[in-house]
Formats: sequence, structure tokens, C-alpha cells
Amino acid sequence: MAYYWKNKIKEHFIKRRYLEVLKDCSYLYAKIIAELDSEMVKQQSKLNEMKTIEMFSMLADMALEHEEEARALFEYYQVTKTKNNWQAEESIIEMIGNFDKNLCELSMVIQSIQDIDIDKNDGILYKDFKELEKDIGFKEAFEDLMFSSKIIFTNKNDFLYFVKNLVKFGYEDIAMNYFENSGSFLFFDRDFLNFYKEILQNRKH
Repeated sequence: MAYYWKNKIKEHFIKRRYLEVLKDCSYLYAKIIAELDSEMVKQQSKLNEMKTIEMFSMLADMALEHEEEARALFEYYQVTKTKNNWQAEESIIEMIGNFDKNLCELSMVIQSIQDIDIDKNDGILYKDFKELEKDIGFKEAFEDLMFSSKIIFTNKNDFLYFVKNLVKFGYEDIAMNYFENSGSFLFFDRDFLNFYKEILQNRKH
């Protein structure tokens, strides 16, 4: 995709001109199809460009009904993309494709937080972990439990506070595992996404 067009599409998205994004993507898609029919050179490059067009089209279409979530995904893409690497585009496309499922999962998680009925034999409630933390400190409390008991969260903010403490006390890799093993639906929550981006940015320094 020409540098001019890619920046133009990004600018449209940033300025919330989603119909313009769809219009330009449609034009570019037809243009690339014509180029593929007329030449065989750089075919893989053209296919990669189509992947970017597909991603922006899906983001813009999603933004028409779920703007906050679409913009959160765009921010996530901005952080994770690398030059000449198309995995970020593929990841965003997959996440959008599963958006309905993710919304359902997130709804179920929120409902379980509100109406939870926990068997304490499965682990330790976060409120009990906090009591232990008060007595011996976060680092010691976590190390005492990390191999013997799982911590059960009944509140989104508790989970986010806990993961932030993991990073604070040097358990960055474990924090990343908590995020990545909790389901991709977390990345549709702005608080989680922003902190995940912060961890990624710190890793680059």
C-alpha cells in the first residue's frame, strides 16, 4: 500500500471518519486486485497490503457500532506492529472476527463477578490474600502462594490492581501471563488494554 494512502486511512480513523476509511479501503482493494491480475511481481507484498486494508475496513466497520472497542484495538495495533511484520494485522483481524464471542464472554465474566458463588477449596479469595499482604507484604504473600494456591478474583479492579503490583515488585513476566491467559476479551476493556500497552512499552526500553 502506498505510504500516502496508508497514512490517509490512519488519519481518517483517528479523526473518526469511519465511512471515509471504508471508502478508501474499497478503492485500494479494487486497485490491488487489478494490479495482481496484470503483474506477477511483488505478489506477496500486494497480499500483505490487502491484509492491512482488510484490518482497517474491519476496524472502521466495527467502530460504527462499537467505537470505544474499535479504537482500543487500533491503539493495541499501534503498539504491537513492527515494520515488515504482518502478525499484528492478523491478530487484530482475528480479534475482530471473534468480537461477538468476546462480548459474550466478557458479559459472562461481569455477571459472574456480580453473582459469584465460589468454592473456597479451589483457591484463596483475593480479599484473604489482601489480609495476608497486610501482614507480610505483597512480595512475600505472593511467593508463599504462587505454587500452592490460585488467587480468586471477584472484581475487575482487584485483578488490575494485583497485576500492577506484580509489575511493581518485579514479576513482569508473570503479569503478562495473567493477561494472556485470561482470554482475549480483556483487550476490549480500556483499563486492561492501557496497562498491557504500558508493559509492552517498558519492555522496549
